[in-house]
Amino acid sequence: MGKLDEYRQKRREDATNEPFGEEPSGTSGSEAGTFVVHLHDASHRHWDVRLEIEGVLASFAVPRGPSLDPEAKHLAMRTEDHPAEYLDFEDVVPPGQYGAGPMIVWDRGWVEYLEGPAEEEIARGKLHVRLHGHKLRGAWALVRLKKSSRDEWLFFKKADEHASATRDLVAELPRSVLSGLTVDELEARDAIAEQLVTRAREMGGRALGPSEERELVRPTTNPLAAPAPKAKPRTSSAATYDAELDGVRVLAARDGDAIALLAFQANGTAEPIEAFYPDVVRALRALPAPRVTFDASLVAFDGSGQPSLPRLADRAGRMRRALEEGTLAAARVASATPVALVVTDLVRMGDRDLRACRIEERRALVETLLPAPGVVRAAPVLAGDLETVRASCAALGVAAVVGKPAGSAYGEGWVLHPTGLSMRPRAAIDHGAEDARGALRRVTVTNAAKVFWPDEKITKGELCDYYGAVAETLLPYLEARPIILVRYPDGIAGKSFFQWNVPAGMPPWVRTLEFSADPSEGGAKRRGFLVDDASTLLYVANLGNIPIHVLGCRAPDLAKADWFTLDFDVKQSELRHAVTLARTLRAVLGEVGLVGYPKTSGQSGLHVLCPLGAGHGWDTARALAELLGRLLVERHPDIATMERVVGKRGARVYVDTGQTGPSRAIVSPYSVRAVPGATVSTPLGWDEVAPDLDPRAYTLRTVPDRLAARGDPMAPLLREAPDVVSAVSRLAALLGRA
Repeated sequence: MGKLDEYRQKRREDATNEPFGEEPSGTSGSEAGTFVVHLHDASHRHWDVRLEIEGVLASFAVPRGPSLDPEAKHLAMRTEDHPAEYLDFEDVVPPGQYGAGPMIVWDRGWVEYLEGPAEEEIARGKLHVRLHGHKLRGAWALVRLKKSSRDEWLFFKKADEHASATRDLVAELPRSVLSGLTVDELEARDAIAEQLVTRAREMGGRALGPSEERELVRPTTNPLAAPAPKAKPRTSSAATYDAELDGVRVLAARDGDAIALLAFQANGTAEPIEAFYPDVVRALRALPAPRVTFDASLVAFDGSGQPSLPRLADRAGRMRRALEEGTLAAARVASATPVALVVTDLVRMGDRDLRACRIEERRALVETLLPAPGVVRAAPVLAGDLETVRASCAALGVAAVVGKPAGSAYGEGWVLHPTGLSMRPRAAIDHGAEDARGALRRVTVTNAAKVFWPDEKITKGELCDYYGAVAETLLPYLEARPIILVRYPDGIAGKSFFQWNVPAGMPPWVRTLEFSADPSEGGAKRRGFLVDDASTLLYVANLGNIPIHVLGCRAPDLAKADWFTLDFDVKQSELRHAVTLARTLRAVLGEVGLVGYPKTSGQSGLHVLCPLGAGHGWDTARALAELLGRLLVERHPDIATMERVVGKRGARVYVDTGQTGPSRAIVSPYSVRAVPGATVSTPLGWDEVAPDLDPRAYTLRTVPDRLAARGDPMAPLLREAPDVVSAVSRLAALLGRA
């Protein structure tokens, strides 16, 4: 029995947004690991304490939450083990699903097991741990109740310097360490995001054009050193002061799910270092601000709470090695040596450039967005005059403060003030420019030897190799189109599930796009991957995704279709009849001024994709598909049907015109199918659409060589611009004559 079987049995993979990871393998002897505490407002509000043991998260539901009082021993119910990916999960579990309701990451960090390997401790019913979290620190214990018929434990604080009989940690620190939101605010995060953008507009932030926004996400020059626009007049001689912390100053930018952390070199070049900070990336993605740019510093704190450059440098080196091993190894490094992104200024919010706005307004907006100390936090306000601030900072070991005049624009009149301590050399953290860029797009294939097709002995590694080999040809069909995953974590013989929404914990460079389902499907919002490069394609394949399903539209305008599809389903018929219908379709398309591009479905049938060019809505696309389907049935009533009820089709080909719509996906050209033989949905020349066509000949082992020899017969699909209005008129005339 797998460790995650109970977890999976309680959840519908196609309906929940929770992660579904692979079964862990080869993990034992847990002496330390990661931990997370979720605050979950489900049928009743409770705290879920989850500790990494043998590659999964052993989970305990604590209704009253953690207490710092050693005398307060709170009930903790042992629940099902959760996948390690749950470390990053913060979202609203959809209504109707198990555990429906909002769930925030209340705390996260590193756990040490104090009395032997955790799996041995937990089997004995006594788990003694030391927690190193944002909120929970010091020694804690979980002890099983011996006389209970249920798996009931007690969770309590051990007496040490972190214990307190008077502090109420639950009431004192209610917010997420990722998003800064309370569990009650999580469902309103979209509205909160709109309020923040409204404030940015009211501050007088300048509207940015698309190219300017891109420049603030991936700049070619250093915006942290650029001259500021002219500021509004100052109203006083007072100033805002920031401590000059030992860390790495970065431009931190979020554009949807894509994250950039850029450290600028002395020559002005940007070093992308986000791959080394997956914890910061996850926290930036959790903020209720989908498009934001910060001036900030990455800081690691030592045991006494002081910023430590050596500690940050050590983490960078260990993270470089962990990135080779995979996501969980990187999470362990991040938990063992946490960092904070300390935000000192706000450059952009939404579509507004805030650099010309007053410093007080920018800082107030930062504090509204980041109200609690978490992974991403607002720099603390340093109150008082310059001498008071300098003296306070010197006492804390801070060598300098930066003064920002009242009413100033970004960068205007800033002054680097020594506190009187000796100024240490500002050594840069050596992420290694080449290593950083390599890590940025590096995808480690996990469990490459796992067999995904048992009969053919085809492995997950071969699947990933195939997608790498055809990436140059496949990517144009995926570019700017949301894709829907169908994941097979244990291969085609194991359980599979649709995943409409992207999982948490993605690499920082992965782009996503929100879209809505058809009203007939409830109109739910979904967030799909945008697979625009080979690295994202490989990342998706490494998730155990075999087929790639794409929409017939492109961002940013998902209301416009650029192709429609006719699917010839031969499950109750024969392929030779589908060939007849496809060739008739080709003739009809030629009569009305359209063109079609055939491909195997990758299973038993045929697809024909018909390009529309630009500017045509889904109503037009669906109408054309429907009219053409009707015409084919009228011409071949003996072998074709559009009857949706399977039992009424007889031995005829089902001409399916329902694969065209704003959330209707079709398997992509060159997508592998999760069927015996590892067949591929392969574009064909019309000369190949013949009675002797054998779709089984096109597999992940044969298609790369076919591409090298023949090229892509479907390549013109994306360049076609037919006269659709004329085609509709001609088609109507044909139907009238019929």
